[in-house]
Amino acid sequence: MSFRKSITAVTAAVMLSSAFMVPVLADEPIMYGDINHDGKIDVNDVSFLKDTLIKDEGIYDDFSDVNFDGMVNIYDLLLMKQYVMGKIDSFPDIPDPPMTSEATETSEPPQTSLEMTETSETLEKPVITLDDVPEDYVYALDWIWTNRIDREKSTQRRNTVFDQIVAGKGSINYVIRWQSYKTISYEQRQKLEQILDETINGWNDYLVGYENWPYDHIDVKITGWAVIDKSVILDPHDDEIIYDNLHEAYDSTYDTSNGYEEIPNILPSAPDELSRFYHFSNNIGYDYPGGLDKRFDMYLWATQGFPAIGGCGGDWGQRLSDDAYLNIINSGQGIHVLQHEVGHGFGLTDFYGGEGEQDGFPPGGFPGGENSLMMAGSAAKITDFDGWMLRYMWSKIKDEDGRFNFN
Repeated sequence: MSFRKSITAVTAAVMLSSAFMVPVLADEPIMYGDINHDGKIDVNDVSFLKDTLIKDEGIYDDFSDVNFDGMVNIYDLLLMKQYVMGKIDSFPDIPDPPMTSEATETSEPPQTSLEMTETSETLEKPVITLDDVPEDYVYALDWIWTNRIDREKSTQRRNTVFDQIVAGKGSINYVIRWQSYKTISYEQRQKLEQILDETINGWNDYLVGYENWPYDHIDVKITGWAVIDKSVILDPHDDEIIYDNLHEAYDSTYDTSNGYEEIPNILPSAPDELSRFYHFSNNIGYDYPGGLDKRFDMYLWATQGFPAIGGCGGDWGQRLSDDAYLNIINSGQGIHVLQHEVGHGFGLTDFYGGEGEQDGFPPGGFPGGENSLMMAGSAAKITDFDGWMLRYMWSKIKDEDGRFNFN
């Protein structure tokens, strides 16, 4: 089954100066799609192209135009995502890549000419269905759904990240619950929003083009900071909302400590009237003061004194230590831990038990050779099998009566 989406888009036609070259080894071919010229096409190339398109920086070269239409735009990004995720094994009608006779470099930036035109196009979206699942995945997917997800009812609550994205019309909003006395700079706060975008869209990439999932990219924003003390927010900007007066006593008796820091006995919050989770839990509908854009779907909860490794997550948000978040921000390491916790928000389960056990993993293990991000310690990325499990779950819940409204 296929469907076509009629769109109206503003297209930037990017013509690069023929004098612009990137340094390469003599006579070394460069693959189309290998945007960072490291000899392979991977998620780093996708991330680079996505960032430059979002920021409209115009930093492209000929190898970004993977559909060879003379422009670098969202269609090239979609093809890149499909390739990296294994949905396609080549780009269409690839011409021979250019060869360089010597290493050259220019000190000048590429010259670009932006021709802004409004066009009405018909985009043939890639269509994937459950019928496309690799045959060797089927047993494990069925087993996990029957013995873990359905039995534990982890997708039954209509507040999963699936529900939040659809209700938000393709967006997710966060409030950062900074239960810590450690400072965080403006640059770090900006980086954290980028990390959240990468995390949510790392999962969403597997839904693009799958069984009428309508969102190619999820808009992820931080709408506020809930803090114990406003002084932890260094260089606050006028467009940042900081909640420093909604506090309640916090009992850390049942929390695990890192052993050298005390968990604060104060819990900062944002207004309940803006919280989707509060509205869902109290069954009071979803009207928010100021409108939909002002709500927040989840907390990203950072706790001083929490163990540096591990955390917890659900449809309410994700909780790690403050140091864990700062480490992800500063080093880029450990983002898979956050991705794991977001997986719980979709309804994916942990696999703490043994093979075939009630709280365990499927008999025969995880097919695909990459294990699963949801089995702690077995994978440091969202695996292909994880992506198919997410798709499988969407197939199971998407037609539930009254659940999803795409209008």
